[in-house]
Amino acid sequence: MRITVTIDQPTGDFQDRLLALLSEYAADVEEDNHWTIPRAESYYLSLPLRARRILEEAVTRDGYVPAEELRDSENSSLRGHSAALKTALQRGATLGRWPAGMQAPVEPQGPGFGKVVGYRMPDNLVQTFYTAIKNAKK
Repeated sequence: MRITVTIDQPTGDFQDRLLALLSEYAADVEEDNHWTIPRAESYYLSLPLRARRILEEAVTRDGYVPAEELRDSENSSLRGHSAALKTALQRGATLGRWPAGMQAPVEPQGPGFGKVVGYRMPDNLVQTFYTAIKNAKK
């Protein structure tokens, strides 16, 4: 038997109670919060070209792309790039393409203020996104 439950914006109390119930049956519960090739392809295709480049560069560079490789000039900002990544992630959850709270496939790296120094993709996602991007470009 397989049961799929999707709950959009649960209240804190409801979420706590549901997670407590599920923890009783943890051996039999499988979370569906992983990037699959179809999800990664959908995410990639939903991005504007400049944001796609971040994913492509991160994948081809084994998970990390320095910001200077993405900037048009030394003083240019990557703000529009990273905003598109976050927006696509939220939009995909809203459209039911993946669950809310999915791990972002790339995260800006930096001191927490000012310009980012690069973008990192977790090692376990590089191959998934490599295949997804290759499929999307066919």
